[in-house]
Amino acid sequence: MSRRRHFILLSSIIALGAACVVGSLSYAAGKIAPGPTPIASVDIQQVLDRLVERGEMEAAMQALTGRLEDEVAKRGEAFQAQAREADAVTEPVERQARRDGVAMEQLRLKQWVTLRRSELDREYALRWEGLYRAILSATKELAESEGYAYVIVDDGGAPMTRDPRAQQPLTRQITEQIMRRRILYAATAEDVTEELILRMNNNRTGSSTAAPAGSSAPASTPPATP
Repeated sequence: MSRRRHFILLSSIIALGAACVVGSLSYAAGKIAPGPTPIASVDIQQVLDRLVERGEMEAAMQALTGRLEDEVAKRGEAFQAQAREADAVTEPVERQARRDGVAMEQLRLKQWVTLRRSELDREYALRWEGLYRAILSATKELAESEGYAYVIVDDGGAPMTRDPRAQQPLTRQITEQIMRRRILYAATAEDVTEELILRMNNNRTGSSTAAPAGSSAPASTPPATP
């Protein structure tokens, strides 16, 4: 074999080996490189505004608030009657004693109202937490069924709020809201707001329909009055 043919054969072998190595590396890179991550977005305000469970929660809290305010009015009327009776007493010592009793009763009434409204606020907060957990659970089910790795809250288009009564200047209020936002754009094709609302409302109405006749969810009962 001539030296020239030997050189050509050796070059061909080296080129073939290099091509095999490059091909193997490209195949390995293709196998290792991650694919696109499926992401969906949700307009949380629409979800909260249109959930059946949210409406049920608000109706229940309005009923609790109404019962509390009725009880406050009833106790206030009793207190006013007691104050009038004290003022009607003519004997100075007894009238003063009655007025002292009225003042003590007024203090107890204020404490009771403060306590009851605090309990009502705590109940409202707990119900909001429960609603949020229900949204998380339904979102997880939706993501797993549709193959989404992440479901993000699209907060970029939410309206800004301004409160002239707040201690902060309006400029500070707006800039802080801007800095708290995380999503500037989300494709509408990947918006699953409607699917999430439909899933949760169907589950809610379905569970209510499936309840045995005569059964109902236990209503919240206000704390016992002192």
